[in-house]
Amino acid sequence: MKQKLILHRGYKRLYPENSKQAFENALREGYSFETDVRFYNNQYYMCHDEILNDKQRLLTLEEFCNLVENYKNKKNEIFIHIKDLKDIGGVIYILNKYNFKERIGFFACDSLTLDLIDIIKEKYPKYNAGLHFYEDSGFGKNEFRKADFIWADEIKKQNIDRKYVDLAHSLGKKYYAMSPELISENVFNKNIKKRWKELLEMNVDGICTDKPNEFLKFLQVKLRSQNRKFKNI
Repeated sequence: MKQKLILHRGYKRLYPENSKQAFENALREGYSFETDVRFYNNQYYMCHDEILNDKQRLLTLEEFCNLVENYKNKKNEIFIHIKDLKDIGGVIYILNKYNFKERIGFFACDSLTLDLIDIIKEKYPKYNAGLHFYEDSGFGKNEFRKADFIWADEIKKQNIDRKYVDLAHSLGKKYYAMSPELISENVFNKNIKKRWKELLEMNVDGICTDKPNEFLKFLQVKLRSQNRKFKNI
């Protein structure tokens, strides 16, 4: 069941987000994770927020790639959030120097998501591109078919439901969900574990969370409960 866990910006509850330690521990433990790339001062960095100055100690994309190469035996999926579509070419130029293309999934958020898919499919077809399925996007079968996977979130109302998970699976696509705590305004933040239960019952392929230890404990309890039910049949 631990394959359902996707770490948000590396193992950030134990280490600074998008840091060498956060990535190294995710890789060592075999967990998939999401991260971000930004361009600053002629260099690509693993960073979510805008880079403000040169004093920040940030991991470069090449340093990140070297780290991943040290764990070639691992099967972690790595989801890279592209913040600016102009960065795709430069990012892929660096990634092409390494040998883990099959583990990479790109996505961009909101109005950028379809453009990113088009660029990846046209220019870099060896890489996977995901569809950000956001609230009121209006996306359906046509958009799902274009993507290699679905990356879904919700804020003011339920946006993730069984109908769309089943649609993705019917098209051979994996469907990943963002955990409520990643968006402070999320309506499900009052009871995150209840939402986790609902998402798993919908058969999502993974949940991206800032609460990895709590999520793993939740999975263990759920698995024990399932085993007890099985024994009583």
